[in-house]
Amino acid sequence: MTVVEPSMTAAERRLAELDASFEDFCRENIVAVERFLRSQCGDRELVQEAVQETLITARDKWEEISGYEKPLAWVYKTARYKLMNEQARQRREATATLDEVPSDRLVAPPADSREAQEWLLGCLRRLPERQAAVFALAIEGWTDPEIARILGMADNTVRSYKSTVRRRLKEFAGDAGFGTPARGR
Repeated sequence: MTVVEPSMTAAERRLAELDASFEDFCRENIVAVERFLRSQCGDRELVQEAVQETLITARDKWEEISGYEKPLAWVYKTARYKLMNEQARQRREATATLDEVPSDRLVAPPADSREAQEWLLGCLRRLPERQAAVFALAIEGWTDPEIARILGMADNTVRSYKSTVRRRLKEFAGDAGFGTPARGR
């Protein structure tokens, strides 16, 4: 809630309003940003670091960003770049390779919705990064043109990636022992 005191100048009132609108934006969208990044990276710490860096950057530029038609698109794009930079830094410093991570963790069918979500995130991490990003935004409800703008690609590429991801997820589900549901039930 914005506290406006009579002794505040117009600039101080504007700053207080910006602070309040940024807090509201964060409260409404931080979970979606984290979920988007987790679809591309299983390292919660790395995701948290990227989210925090993004929010710091967004706060510094909030006066400009808040005027955008979809400020969340800017945040998604920035968060993705922050995550990619963190992943690159981590790869440079890493002593172990991803090949050492056992792949059988992702094969067992999930027992509940939380496990199902984790299984889906694991599957998305097995996809090429750009395809996983497209699918993560699509399931959040972003349109193809919006996804294309956020990720810097053509609309046709977005549609192609979505089709490829759906096919690959069906393959992953089949490999994990999920059957295809019968039509008409």
